[in-house]
Amino acid sequence: MLDTALPGPHRRARAALFARWGGLALGAALAWGTAQSDRLGLGILHAIPVFGICTVVGILAADALIPNRQGPVRQAGLTPRRIRDFLPVRFATLLATQAAALITLLTTAALTASADDIGRASRSLSAACGGLTESHGPWPGLFYSAPILGALGVGSAACGYALYRITRRPAPDGDSALLAADEEQRRDRALAVTAAWGLLVSAPLAGAAFFASGALRSLSCLGPAPHAVGWILLPVAATAGCTAVWSLLVLAAPLSVPRRQP
Repeated sequence: MLDTALPGPHRRARAALFARWGGLALGAALAWGTAQSDRLGLGILHAIPVFGICTVVGILAADALIPNRQGPVRQAGLTPRRIRDFLPVRFATLLATQAAALITLLTTAALTASADDIGRASRSLSAACGGLTESHGPWPGLFYSAPILGALGVGSAACGYALYRITRRPAPDGDSALLAADEEQRRDRALAVTAAWGLLVSAPLAGAAFFASGALRSLSCLGPAPHAVGWILLPVAATAGCTAVWSLLVLAAPLSVPRRQP
């Protein structure tokens, strides 16, 4: 059946779904091209925020398809909404913890990094003992942490703006079922935006923790304490990797089509 034969709410729901998938498809295409642009891992680091931001743009486009409220303004429509009312609390708490771990790891790595074997600054970890100097890379020093933190800042601003728009959009006039469907849409899209931010946090944390673990466990001059930290970073990398996969699954399965049509 043609879209023109569908009722207005159904057409808008389908258009919103296409907008979500369009953002995903554009993000995947641009991320793939970006990832191929550099062989030292910087391309992949840039591809992650490209994908996440395109996804957020698709979510905003889908949310913009919600019609503005018409007719008299109901008192219920004036109820203030807060971002935290729609955030997935446990997921957001996990991501905030991982963001703190990422910033801590990258800051520490930047302070301890050294140049690699061909002189690229802050890309390797070196240690000396008994007249022997050891070096291992890649190491998440400023060579990698600067673009990661820059992307995290830009992506956080984009996701924060998306959450603000989703939260502050006027509620539709209608019965309780329509209002409940609108609340459900807001939560679904807030979850998707949170998942997009999750990719910006968990994917770099998984990579940084994995490579830092390898470097710490490879240098015998560092001693037992850094080796222990290296082993601790392995489950951190695994947890962050699982979180990144979950975030991607949330983004790849848009839930924004209302389950109850007015």
